[in-house]
Amino acid sequence: MFWGRNLDGMGRQRPLLLVYEEAHLYLRGGTSQFVVGSSSKAARRVFKEGRKYGVGAIVISQRPSELDETVLSQCGTFFAMRLSKSDDQGPIKSVVPDSLGGLVEMLPALRTGEAIVLGEAVQIPTRVRCPLVERRPRSDDPEPAKRWGEKRVATPPYGTAVTAWRRQRMSKRDEQAG
Repeated sequence: MFWGRNLDGMGRQRPLLLVYEEAHLYLRGGTSQFVVGSSSKAARRVFKEGRKYGVGAIVISQRPSELDETVLSQCGTFFAMRLSKSDDQGPIKSVVPDSLGGLVEMLPALRTGEAIVLGEAVQIPTRVRCPLVERRPRSDDPEPAKRWGEKRVATPPYGTAVTAWRRQRMSKRDEQAG
């Protein structure tokens, strides 16, 4: 993105969005050796300088209290879903005006799919209800040892998966497998 920032269809004309899922596992606060690894340094650099080159970031974490303060300070908008631990509510409370503190008090009581949105994307902190995925994914874990012992599929249907992703609909086969 740095080298192509001014080229047509790249950089600032075609921004890139990086998603950091379960960010508390690798963007932790503190100074341990694990925290200062190469990937962690690179991610912090994206947060500090990425906007100049058309790189944005989404941080997803169930434990905001464990995130690096530099990373949190670069976040412009927060979608805070149910948080029951007071330590995890702290980073959210710090960006809410005192007059709207009651909104943060609702964090432990939010329903599935509800969030409090605050920051640059909204004029005032707001409680919203996000639409739930039509067919919720199964939450049971796969069994790697069992699956790895089965015969491998020669040509997995990647095209079908990508088409379903783009259409935001499950393939007929996946719907039937439920």
